[in-house]
Amino acid sequence: MADVIAHTMEYVGGSIESFITLKQYSDEYFEEYKKVYEDCFCEMRTALDLHPINACDTKEELLAKQNDIFIYMEDDKIIGSVAIYDNEIDDLIVAKSYQRKGYGKLLLNFAISRIQKNSNSSIILHVADWNRNAVNLYLKNGFKITKTETVKV
Repeated sequence: MADVIAHTMEYVGGSIESFITLKQYSDEYFEEYKKVYEDCFCEMRTALDLHPINACDTKEELLAKQNDIFIYMEDDKIIGSVAIYDNEIDDLIVAKSYQRKGYGKLLLNFAISRIQKNSNSSIILHVADWNRNAVNLYLKNGFKITKTETVKV
């Protein structure tokens, strides 16, 4: 078992309006989604000694959550994705070749806007401290760390 330092973060920023169009996940995207997902988490999972290294959900598991997973595409390619479970943002990923170009913020704003339209609950997310780029993205965009803990995984 590995120890992972994880933060719970809460959105404390203002109202967000997002005008991008995302597609809901469907089985036709499985292979490409799986590749983007595993590429995004491979380095972290390797560094933190988390096994399996490639840990994307199965087709069946993703289909069961397809109404909560949103995919951003350009030219029929998956650029990124974000999952929204009630008031929680999860699995915000951006394909490696599109990282550091503003797509993470675009997906984050989409998720915040969607939750704000559908809920009055606090918006939360969880992030591994190892993933400093993600932590910094969230801090710069209205989130604050509300809890830090060491999790055995």
